[in-house]
Amino acid sequence: MKAREILLVLLIIGLGVFTYYAKTGKLDIEWDGGGLFLFGKHEEFVFEESQVIPAPLPQEFQVINAHGSVEIQGAETDEITIAFKKSIYRQNKEVAQQVANQLKMVVNREDSRLILATNRDEFRRKNFETHFKISVPAGMDVLVKNSYGLVKIAKTEKTEIANPHGRVQVSDIGGRLIIDNSYEDVDIMNASADCQVTSPHSKVTAIDVRGEMLLDHSYGEVHLENIEKKVTVDGSHSQVTGKNLKSEVEIANSYEQITLTDAGPSSIRGHHCDIEVKGINGPLEISDNYARLRLTKIKGNLKIEGSYTEIEADSVLAEEIRISSSYRKIELLGFTGKTTVIQSHGDLSLEPESVTGPIEVQASYASIHFGWPAGGKFPFEARAKSGNIHWNLADKPSLEETNGWSVTKAFVHETGKPSIKLSTSYGDIRIEEKK
Repeated sequence: MKAREILLVLLIIGLGVFTYYAKTGKLDIEWDGGGLFLFGKHEEFVFEESQVIPAPLPQEFQVINAHGSVEIQGAETDEITIAFKKSIYRQNKEVAQQVANQLKMVVNREDSRLILATNRDEFRRKNFETHFKISVPAGMDVLVKNSYGLVKIAKTEKTEIANPHGRVQVSDIGGRLIIDNSYEDVDIMNASADCQVTSPHSKVTAIDVRGEMLLDHSYGEVHLENIEKKVTVDGSHSQVTGKNLKSEVEIANSYEQITLTDAGPSSIRGHHCDIEVKGINGPLEISDNYARLRLTKIKGNLKIEGSYTEIEADSVLAEEIRISSSYRKIELLGFTGKTTVIQSHGDLSLEPESVTGPIEVQASYASIHFGWPAGGKFPFEARAKSGNIHWNLADKPSLEETNGWSVTKAFVHETGKPSIKLSTSYGDIRIEEKK
């Protein structure tokens, strides 16, 4: 490594350390006359105080904080109890004590809300953090604005949290939940109403939500489990896992895997997303490219629009299946219903569970393998340009000819039954009894 490269690495590391301590208030920085003065890392001194706000109380309680944490717990009480901790970063305790004496919590009461804040903005040199632990009447509406610290809330009603660069943990929320954060994890456990979460560059976990789930996410992980109503995920570079999603599911994502297990009617739009789906009760619609799809136990119609997409689907009990893809193999096993497959530059394998609707394959630069249901007789026609047709059933075909196209027909007198039509170019067609 060259000296210049080493110097650049050291500069990047130093800038990262500097930014961390500056943002957390543990580094004393001050502008004076246009110049930047750096006073160094200081010791932490902690001071605590408390306050009780008696009834009667308004329905909504707001907390406005910065560079600290907020914890709110709903309880069987008719008053609000506040524990206020001040973490002061200074060179000695005497100076820190002077700052602590001036740093106060501020409570303002309005007709419909109670607002808790601090007088942080009055300080030119801050270099401190403020932390709240609060007990409120269970079922109270809560709004929290915070930054660079944990927000933890339990047993409240309508809850709204804005916490950029801070972790969020909520549980047992009785009303609508709105969360806006980034770069830190979000954990939701047991929410009774709709949830709306915006959280880029993070890991989001939501379990036991009885309302709708709306998530705007990017660059991280998403885990959703036991969601009663509609789930909508607008993702980018998001690894998405959903389990036991009982209603509709809509997912848009790119470059990371999507996994669904036991879900309702689902629509997935992917871009370079591998997709694994097991147990869908309702129609499934997928659009994707440059990806691999693994689908099983689908009880509903299936529609796939892909390019450069490898598809493996097993046990698809549908009234209608439509698949269009290219440049990767398609394997469709154990399926029912009217089926249309359009494929180019990739081989196909089809084995119906039973033929309950017409089956049609239109392919080019592709070979086709068709597993024939044992003992079944259905009107059949196969056409192959620049390829051969291999008929490997005990019953002889009604017609076999080659004249530019290879053509095979069978069971042409079986009227009133669903037909099977296979067509390809520059590839063979092989018909064998399904094992």
